[in-house]
Amino acid sequence: MTETDAPPTAAAGQDPPHPYTEEALARLMLSDAYREVADLALHGVTTGYDGSSIAGGGSYVEEAAALVAGAESVLRRAVVYERERGTSWEEIGAALGIAKQSAHKKFAADVERWRAPFDQPERLRPDGTPDDERIPHGVRYAAAPSAAAAPPRRPPASWRHGCARTHPTDSWPDHEHPVTGGLPRHSTTAMLLLADRSSFRLYEDQLVPGPQAQADLAERRAALYERLVREGDAPPEAHQWIAKDRARATALRNTPGHGTPWDAVEAPGPRAVEEGGQ
Repeated sequence: MTETDAPPTAAAGQDPPHPYTEEALARLMLSDAYREVADLALHGVTTGYDGSSIAGGGSYVEEAAALVAGAESVLRRAVVYERERGTSWEEIGAALGIAKQSAHKKFAADVERWRAPFDQPERLRPDGTPDDERIPHGVRYAAAPSAAAAPPRRPPASWRHGCARTHPTDSWPDHEHPVTGGLPRHSTTAMLLLADRSSFRLYEDQLVPGPQAQADLAERRAALYERLVREGDAPPEAHQWIAKDRARATALRNTPGHGTPWDAVEAPGPRAVEEGGQ
């Protein structure tokens, strides 16, 4: 996948926005499901094609069935979003008029599928967030897709319509960003925790991480601490940590090598094992 992983450039004197939280991304997925169902429902409102050959036998039943399936998708994504918000299974069950055990049995797999790329990501982006194929690049950061490099795949409809002002006849015409405007973003402290996650991942992926990758991580951590200082939330030791990370990054930039992958370590043969046991 070819895309620019850097966050969008901020206005002069401002820090660029942090990416959206996983809760926010779940809400965007729910918005996308709502938009799809709304489009399906609007398609059935007009009667202009009722007498044409386009409306074959069973076509209205087929469209209604698609609408029901879309509504089921909305419900499942709503449950995922509720779980990301911290809603209990008991509360979800009560909202559906069923027991919490029944709610868990019906929707737990949907929640697990949603969480899997976050809890055990195959890859991490440079900022430490999971490289999730479901989330178009650019949407993770900015209120408008144009604030970052163009995504390699088409964003869901709600993100295209909701990232900017929608049609004047919508119920939210005066909202600048009716979908993304109220979404929570990661804090700088949370981004530091994600940087630590990236550090652990380096050692999971390689026996000896490459010095340039380690330097990138040290510089990112220093930049986050500097931002924390600007925000007024940094601990007294922050300046020491910044200097330490900057010095480490400089030393690593001058270190040759590309690291050592785990598969470069050969397993001992039978003879070596036998001799080692003597």
